[in-house]
This record gives sequence, structure tokens and C-alpha cells, in this order.
Amino acid sequence: MLFSIIVLLYFLIIQFFANNTKQYSYKGLPYFVLFLSFIILNIFRIYCQTLFPDIPNYKSIFETIQPISFVIKSGYGLEYYDADVEIGFRVLISIYKLFSNNFYFFLFFISLIELSVYYLFCKKYKISIVNAFPIYIGLTYLTFQIGMLRQALAFCFFLFGLIYINRKIVFILFILLGFTFHRSILFCIILFWTDKFVNRKVLYIIFLFSLVLYILKIDIINNFVSFIGIEDTFQAARVGFYMNVDRPNSYLGIGFWERFISFILMNLVYTELSRKNKISKNNNLIYNLGISVILLQMIFFSSPTITSRLRYFIVIFPSIFLSEYIYSECKCRFRWLYQFLFIIYLLMYLNFQATYLI
Repeated sequence: MLFSIIVLLYFLIIQFFANNTKQYSYKGLPYFVLFLSFIILNIFRIYCQTLFPDIPNYKSIFETIQPISFVIKSGYGLEYYDADVEIGFRVLISIYKLFSNNFYFFLFFISLIELSVYYLFCKKYKISIVNAFPIYIGLTYLTFQIGMLRQALAFCFFLFGLIYINRKIVFILFILLGFTFHRSILFCIILFWTDKFVNRKVLYIIFLFSLVLYILKIDIINNFVSFIGIEDTFQAARVGFYMNVDRPNSYLGIGFWERFISFILMNLVYTELSRKNKISKNNNLIYNLGISVILLQMIFFSSPTITSRLRYFIVIFPSIFLSEYIYSECKCRFRWLYQFLFIIYLLMYLNFQATYLI
């Protein structure tokens, strides 16, 4: 736990100096910080992966799968080596084994892919890297990026899809490629609209509707699935598997209030940016994704689907939207207070993630 806090504080310190220093006295300093950050992240990753319970299972899968050259020569399909893991992940391991049989370097390779894709996404949407990485560390890195390997790789395809979201066919193709690594990504198809400018009154109505569902405990999803008789299809697509994980719902707990407050704050910020004519295609997409995770968590309140695993695909976006405003756009005298509260939020969230890991 202490190690996790130290790593997050390191990135928060970088964020502070990057946002409050006009120029560097030494031009090579950013490159040194980048290199040091990469080393720290990988030490952190190695430490956490010694604790994460799924890593031994991934090692067993890795050792079972043969290099792609062996597969081709033997005439066996990749399903022969491990039928319970998605084909894309098997192919990745099989191709990797052309070059190395080292499982721990494979974990490093996956981490390198994840960090690179996240960086490219931030560059595409003009998100400050120093603002984006504390969120990445605090909200997803400790469990999602370093432990849920297949789903984290699928997330990379989702980010690539968002980069090309203005071309819907390309967006869908990336989702389908991600599906070969983890089936949960399929729900991301419903986010095809997030590059559009939507009348916020519509979002307010949907939020009020989801709030009523939550307060009255109306399980609209399972009721709808049962009504139209597609329970077997849901189970076959493993949607039912995620929806029926035995995890209690904390009714009106801290998760509910986090979503409720986040929705209000995001819309206050959006209104302020609109007033200043600073809403762009980039921050509008981040806003839409952030609002989506809030609405989906409210609607799926009775199931751990969104609140436990599927939410990881979009959980970072409310914080990215608010962080970009606090550090880049907010000029009021209370800016320091907003930054302090945001830091406390990330530390609290990281504490929850560390508890989950242990």
C-alpha cells in the first residue's frame, strides 16, 4: 500500500511542477523524468504482479501455448493449446514465442503496449500527459492494467477505436479485434455516438430516469432480458456471467454519491467551458464518455457488470475531464483547493484499489 502511494505521489509531484513551471532550466529534464517514470512504473508493475492472483493462471496459459511456427508445422489450431482463452490472446502469445519464452518479459511487453497506446490516445485528444498519468495510476493501473491482462489489452483496442471514432466502420473493427482478447469490450460498441454534440437536456432526462431506477431499485436490464426471452443468448455471450457475479450492491453507498457528485461537477464544468467557447470535439468526447460511465453505473446498479469490470473501460474519463479543467482552464482563486481535493480523491481511490489487490 505504501509503495502505491509513493508512486502516485511521485506522478502528482511531476504534475505540480509541470503545471507551475514556465520553462525548464535544463532542456533534457523532461526526457530524464520520462525515463525515470518508465523505470518506476515497471518496478511498481513487477511488485504488484507478484501479488495479483490471476498472474499464475496467465503463466500457466503462456507455458501451454506453442510458438506460431510450431502450430503451423504440427497442423493443430491454436484452440488445441487452450480453448478457454480468447483467440487473439492466444495468437499474441504464439507470435511472441517466436522471439522469446520468457513469461516475465511478456508481461513487460504487454505493459509497454498499454502505456504506449494510452500515450497515443492522450496525444490525439490533446490531454496533458502529466494530468492523465496520475489518473491512470490512481484509478486503473493497480488492478486493471497490471492484472487483468486480456481485458487491459482489449482496452487498448477501445482507445484505438476512439482515435478513429469519426470513421464508424474502423471504430467497430477495432472493437471486434478487441473482442478476440476479451469479450467484455463488446459493450463499447454502444459508445459509437460519443464524438457527437448531444443536447445536454437529453442527458439530464436519462440521468433522472436512471436515478428513479436506482432509488426505486428497478432492475430494468434483467427484467427486459427476461421479458424478451434472450437469457440464453446473454449467457452465451458471457454478459450474464458478469451480471450475476455474487457481489453485494452498496445501496446509496459511496459509489452512488461519487457518481451523483461527478455528474453535477462535469456539467458545471461543461457549462463554464461553453460560456467561454472552449468546448471542442476533443473535450466533448471525453465529457460524453465520462457521462456514459456514470449513467451506465446507475442503470446497472443491481449488477456488478459495470461497477466491477466493464466500468474499467471508461472509468478514467470523468476524472480526465475534470482534471483538464482544474489544471488547464480554471483561473479562480480556489484553484489550489480544487487541486488538493482532486489529489485526495485519487489517493482514496488508490487505497481502494490496493485493498482489492491484497
